[in-house]
Formats: sequence, structure tokens, C-alpha cells
Amino acid sequence: MKRLLLILILTFSFQALSKADEIREFQIEGISIGDSLLDYFTEEEIEGIDPTIYPDSKKFYDLAIISNKFEDYDQVTFGIKKNDKKYIIYSLVGDLYFNNEFLKCMKKKEEILNDISTFFPTQKKSDYKYVYKNIDDGKSYAEITDFEFKENDFVKIFCVNWTKESKEKRGFIDMLSVAAVTNEYQDWINYEAY
Repeated sequence: MKRLLLILILTFSFQALSKADEIREFQIEGISIGDSLLDYFTEEEIEGIDPTIYPDSKKFYDLAIISNKFEDYDQVTFGIKKNDKKYIIYSLVGDLYFNNEFLKCMKKKEEILNDISTFFPTQKKSDYKYVYKNIDDGKSYAEITDFEFKENDFVKIFCVNWTKESKEKRGFIDMLSVAAVTNEYQDWINYEAY
């Protein structure tokens, strides 16, 4: 009897650990990669949003949604395949705005990182700084942490610190973004969209 109980405990423990390395287990506003956007918004609401279309490829498009349904983020952007009437989500990005409050952004980033690290303790994690060299004065930057998943999917958490010039010239705002992105969507962005 004790042996059976031990086997059951180990079996369920390993199943939980194996699930924790799938990007589909990660949620933003209760929404996951692979979900249908129709589970959260009506088709009329979805069709009423102006999509972001990319110049060189129409394989995917993005829908940036600001909704009172969202409790944690100011805006959530969804990457959807063109002509998919099920509106399956391939990319999911939650944004929080921190107007001229980069240090508060970094504090919130650390809170989110702690939560993600607890949920995905075995995921490979990398931290780095990215400087926006091609935007305005080239001094704006992002502090980024990536979690890598199977199939090269990833979760990226980053705070962007725009310079005063970038904010004035382009209307940019300091912000925190949490992105869950499939490899298929990221390859499209990297090699086809522009």
C-alpha cells in the first residue's frame, strides 16, 4: 500500500513538472498561448479593432486591446494568424505604463520575475540590456529577462527606459512588457514581417 501511494505521488509530481515547461501554462490576464481570442471577446469586438499589419508578410497580424476586463495590464496585444476565424493566439503581450518611473517599472519586473521563476523553476533564464541604436538618439534601452521553453518558445519580461528626446519626439512612454511568444510567430517577425 505504501509503495502504491509513493508511485502515485511520484507520478503526479512528474506530470506537474512536465507541464510547467510548456509555454501554454503561462497566462497573461488568464489568457494563454493556444487559446482562442473568442473565449474572451466577441467576434464583433475583435473585428472592431484596427489590426497592426506588417509590411512584408500578411501571415500574422497583431490586435492591441485596452479593456476594462484586464486587471493587471493597461493593454494586451495578441498575435493572430490571418484568416483564422478561431482567432488562435500565437503571441501574447501585456503592457504596463510607467510614465517617467523606470525604477518603479524595474521593481514590478522583479516581482513578476519572482512569480515566473517559482512557476517555471527549471527554465533557462537569461538577463541582458538592449540599446535601441536605431531610434532617435540611440540612448534608450530595455532591461530584459528571457525564459526559454521547448520548441524555442519564450517568455520575455522587460522594462524600457526611453530618453527624454524619444519621449518628446515620438511620444514613447516607459513601460513594462511581459510577452509569451511561440517560435513560429517569432520566426515570422524575424524573417518575414519586415
